[in-house]
Amino acid sequence: MLRSELKNELDQNHMDAVILSYADSNHYLAGGLDALGNYHLLTDRDGKTQTYNSLREAELVLSELGATQATFDMETAYDEMIGNVSDGHCRFVMPLNKASL
Repeated sequence: MLRSELKNELDQNHMDAVILSYADSNHYLAGGLDALGNYHLLTDRDGKTQTYNSLREAELVLSELGATQATFDMETAYDEMIGNVSDGHCRFVMPLNKASL
């Protein structure tokens, strides 16, 4: 999804801003989450998924598109590897106050 498309979806409240990560990864993905739970990640004009080198970088992109909060969703395989019953998900809503970014 292009930035202009995501901005339109966020403006119309059709999607919630989201940042995705995987434990020990040095990249973050940003985009939107629709009402059906589908992720729509930001892409370039060639359709290649955009990656961000830090959580802050992803936050700034979403803030520039008008998002005031984002769900940060990080997955990890550690619990599964050691036999814990956790689903390996860390998810929370974080404010995106452009002034503090």
